Amino acid sequence: MFPLPMHKGAREQCVAAICDKKSFADLEGGYTSENQCAEGVKKVEQTIALLSSKGIASTPTYIFTDGRFQSGVLDADALRRRLGIPVPAAAPPAPAKK
Repeated sequence: MFPLPMHKGAREQCVAAICDKKSFADLEGGYTSENQCAEGVKKVEQTIALLSSKGIASTPTYIFTDGRFQSGVLDADALRRRLGIPVPAAAPPAPAKK
């Protein structure tokens, strides 16, 4: 998890999720806790330091196998192209109704 400073309380909730052995799905489901164990604090700080050292400062960030990364949302076709996956052909337009 990569809590950003602009999201109030995100760092504390990430720490709590680690301490309480909860998942991202639990956080999305409304899980909250005030548990701030040393292990959770350390893991979140290490994650932030690692990603920051790589120049990553936002989410989502995609990291590709060639070492390049892209910050910001990519639409499905753009992501497929970056991954070398064929982009489905556009569906033909529906016939006009009479």
